[in-house]
Amino acid sequence: MLPKGLICPLLIPFKADGQIDAVGLRQLWEYVNPFVAGISVGSSFSIEGVFLNYEDKKALFKLILGLWEGNKPLYFDITTSDEASMLELAQFSADLLRSQFDELVIEVLPLWYRGNRGLPQSLEALHTQTGAVFLVANHPRLVKTKKKPFKHCNIRTAVFKKLARYEFIKGMIFQGELNRFFNYQRALGGRKNFYFYEADEISFLKQPTNDGVVALTANLVPQMWHKLTTKVLNLNEGKKEELNETFILGEALKELCVICQNHPAILKWALREIGILSEIFTPFSGIVTESDLNTLKSWLQKYK
Repeated sequence: MLPKGLICPLLIPFKADGQIDAVGLRQLWEYVNPFVAGISVGSSFSIEGVFLNYEDKKALFKLILGLWEGNKPLYFDITTSDEASMLELAQFSADLLRSQFDELVIEVLPLWYRGNRGLPQSLEALHTQTGAVFLVANHPRLVKTKKKPFKHCNIRTAVFKKLARYEFIKGMIFQGELNRFFNYQRALGGRKNFYFYEADEISFLKQPTNDGVVALTANLVPQMWHKLTTKVLNLNEGKKEELNETFILGEALKELCVICQNHPAILKWALREIGILSEIFTPFSGIVTESDLNTLKSWLQKYK
């Protein structure tokens, strides 16, 4: 069974030469770990994850396994730029991790390396190869940034309907339009044991889903996100003071999400400001402006 609540797509600290910063990774892990229900490793929703090659992800998975104490669900994202290296990484992950977990959970953003056609058969073969269960990611905002995107940036509803028949596909991390989310829910056909994690933080803050959220900004403010998700997922008719507190917390997190706009570099800058990271290099190509940094600095002074 997958956890409900806050899932953090862990940022990956890098040194200036592009190598993973093992010290920074440990510090970030220790900062985030106490407040989250699960951690996604190398995730597409960390934005950086899809820019890592096969060797980078192998090194990352080994480092995370050395930090893991067995008490926190982990999702390992095997998405790479092409299907061949993804299959190699899947086999490596199975060999490295299968004996460590009662149930190995693999996360994958299939439309980053292939189209919709043949996707159900591809994931079935991947399950046979690895013995893992899967979280499938739908991330059109990221897929659209590819230089040569496939025809569709979303998993088609008819394809999702086929995926939902596989018990080894345990859930979806979803970013996209609300209508598509409702279409996916209808396509489940009554299946009960399927998880939907919302990956658009602002959408979750406006209308929380029952299973939880994959929140990039939880790298910076895990305690705030933990407090918020605990309240909204467990609070039915709370006291007026609790409702007010939840509203204020949600508004603060909305401000942060707007400032960061899925941008790992600005989050790394803030993590350096509060003493968690010493390096802020990222393979993500987006530009951080001085205005962004000043706005985030003001937010940190107000809420952190």
